[in-house]
Amino acid sequence: MKFNTTSLTRFLSRNFYINPRLIAPQNRFYADLGMNSLEFLEMVVFLENTYGITLPDNELDKIQTVRQLSDLMEASLVEA
Repeated sequence: MKFNTTSLTRFLSRNFYINPRLIAPQNRFYADLGMNSLEFLEMVVFLENTYGITLPDNELDKIQTVRQLSDLMEASLVEA
């Protein structure tokens, strides 16, 4: 299954009440979108379950922006 940033935007909008127009590649999850670490983890679990992959914890610790997460998702899906 191919990763789609639209589904990520939809998930963030519906579950965390973030305006979809505010979700841009350069936005940071904590500082710009107002997420906390538990919400970030919930998003990661959603992505892992939806796409049938496991994102490496050491890589997730480095993720700050929507673009970084998208890049990691695409790389993980290629490897799967």
